[in-house]
Amino acid sequence: MSNKTNTRDLNIRFIHQFKRSTRTEWPDRFRLCWFFDPDTLDYIYEHKNEHFITNGFVLSDALVKQLPEGFQKKYFEPHERCLLFLLFEIQIVNFINSDVVGSDEFENTFGVSKNRYFSTEAIDEWTEQIELL
Repeated sequence: MSNKTNTRDLNIRFIHQFKRSTRTEWPDRFRLCWFFDPDTLDYIYEHKNEHFITNGFVLSDALVKQLPEGFQKKYFEPHERCLLFLLFEIQIVNFINSDVVGSDEFENTFGVSKNRYFSTEAIDEWTEQIELL
């Protein structure tokens, strides 16, 4: 029998609404889980305000250590989304395509399917955005 934690036991949801203030200084209302590993407890969360506008991103300490030197920080600004999504593309895509994130919930949130959101064209657009940073 495995000692590993079940994602369902942790009640990990793609969209989580906060009932009280969070540890960030942002006016958080919602959190989107882009990646969560139940074995290591590593995560990538996007924090949004009451208007569903991105405040920023938060990474687990272990993921921060995986970043290239000069980019190692825990909190990322909204315009740095493309950088995070390219650096952690495989983890994010695998998590979003898992059974934790429903296709209907994803499409209702973003107005496009998971396949379109992570298409080659979208990834090329992220690369172009990084060049503008």
